[in-house]
Amino acid sequence: MNYLYRDLSIYADPDDNLIIIPTGHSPKRGGLIELNLPVQLLSPYSDIELEKVINQTLDRCFSIIPEDDKMTPIEKFLSIKGYSRAVKERRFISFFWNVDEGYRITPTKKESRQGYCSMIDKAIRLGLNPKEGEIAKAIREAMKLSTL
Repeated sequence: MNYLYRDLSIYADPDDNLIIIPTGHSPKRGGLIELNLPVQLLSPYSDIELEKVINQTLDRCFSIIPEDDKMTPIEKFLSIKGYSRAVKERRFISFFWNVDEGYRITPTKKESRQGYCSMIDKAIRLGLNPKEGEIAKAIREAMKLSTL
């Protein structure tokens, strides 16, 4: 099925190991939520490996109906109860694609009592047809810009 947009959650630890989680529509909650289909990419990894995993994870968006569970996919994956504990030392990068604008990678900063706040002014827009390596370069840049 073709979708007009896709969204990934990318969590990076201090060693740049990544947990990439696709999103889907929740009929019960009426919105977009992370799917329990996380993919881990351990550092070091090449730009080719990173882009391959990103594309594979994009294909998982909307692939299942989300579970109605209180635990988030990252909590389950890491076996840590509590979202704030699971992401304590992790930066967050928002990866978004849509048919009109193409790719947008947005770094975030973690704010006390607010969680991850998008740094819209530092969003990296790649358009519809980025060249090989540009997506990986943008993700690596967003990882540097994202703060805890």
